[in-house]
Formats: sequence, structure tokens, C-alpha cells
Amino acid sequence: QEDSLLITEVRRGMRLVFVADGVGGHGHGDFASKTVVDYFNNAFNAIDVDTDPAAFLNTTVIEAARKVLDKSIEDPSYKNCGTTISGFLVVGDDYYTINIGDSRVYLWSENCLSRETHDHSVVQRLIDRGEITEDEAFHHPQRNMMTSAIGQDLSMMVVDVGRAKRFKHGDILFAFSDGVHDALTDNQIYSMISSYKDTPDLADRLVKAAYNAGGKDNITAVVYRYFD
Repeated sequence: QEDSLLITEVRRGMRLVFVADGVGGHGHGDFASKTVVDYFNNAFNAIDVDTDPAAFLNTTVIEAARKVLDKSIEDPSYKNCGTTISGFLVVGDDYYTINIGDSRVYLWSENCLSRETHDHSVVQRLIDRGEITEDEAFHHPQRNMMTSAIGQDLSMMVVDVGRAKRFKHGDILFAFSDGVHDALTDNQIYSMISSYKDTPDLADRLVKAAYNAGGKDNITAVVYRYFD
């Protein structure tokens, strides 16, 4: 199991939620994902996050990535270890997304499902260039090849931190490791949420649906419901 997740306690009206999908094998992906989770948890509890939430996310993820990279330098057996990170920081009635790699954040709002993050992957680049469609990407042989991840040189790492967005009544945010959307299309995810959005076990249903659809990777799903 190389996925890790973080769901902090509410602190001063804020909560941090994300999933980290480790890569590297032999337990090293597990090390990378847990290192990032632990670093963010400690930083969230020690820093005045609300002063500048976007800066907190940017600074913290770079320092967490530095710890993973330092380990790979100290111990050559960890050379290829790394992790994705995808999630969100809730600050009152607003939220900020963060993403590195190909895990994702989705938003369910007013019966519409939208991706809140942009994959750092080979197939996403092809989609952006108009060379393949979303449907073609779902079956593409390079669909699991990332273009950015924690663990690579910091000068090469791409970090996406979203601007503040305001929640609407009834909004639901999701953080998924790629095991969910590797097995389920966005239309299938939409159908699952539409059918079970009011159930307390929605996250579990999504994970089971992904496994039933043939998912073989670790699969993690976190559901955050906004109540105004």
C-alpha cells in the first residue's frame, strides 16, 4: 500500500485534505507518500496558514519534496522513490487546490462534476495539444507516465496551487488517487456520485466501483462535504 492520505482536524476554521500516491517500489513509494503527509500535518499545526494559504501550500510542498529528494541522495536505493499529491485546503467558505502528478481533485456542484486539477502526465500533454481525445487517453499505453512528481529534481517539479474559490451550498470535493480514474471514466464517476451523493459511504462505494471495474492499483478516495 503506497497511498497515504491526510485529513486534518479543523483548526481555526481550516482543514487540509489530500491524497499522496507513492511510486518507487520496495516500500520506497510508501516512504515518500508518508513523508509528505507527515510534513504537511506538522506544518499545518505549526504555521499561521490563514495569513497566505496559497503561499503555505507552495512553501510546504517544496520543503516536503526536498525531504524526499534528500533521502534519495543519502541512500541510492531510494533513487527513484516519489509521490503524487492532490488535495485541497479549506479556509472558511473558500478552498485552494494543490496538485503534483496524476492524482486528482473533483468538485460536485449544482449537479455538475468538474476536475479541479490538471494532470501532469504524458497523455494530458497530448490532450492539451489536441493530439488525442479524453476517450483515447483512457486506453492509451502511456497513460500512467507522469511529467511531474515529488522526488524529481526541484527545478523540474511542477506545482499547481489553485486560487481561492468560494463554496456553494451542497458542494462536495473529492480527492482521488489515480486508481479511481484509471478504472472509471468521468461519466462513470458522475453516475456514481449522482446516485449515491447523499450516502455516508460514498467514498467506499467509489473505491469498490473502481476495483470492480478492474482497478489493480492502490485506490484512495476522500469525500469532503461543505455545509454552509
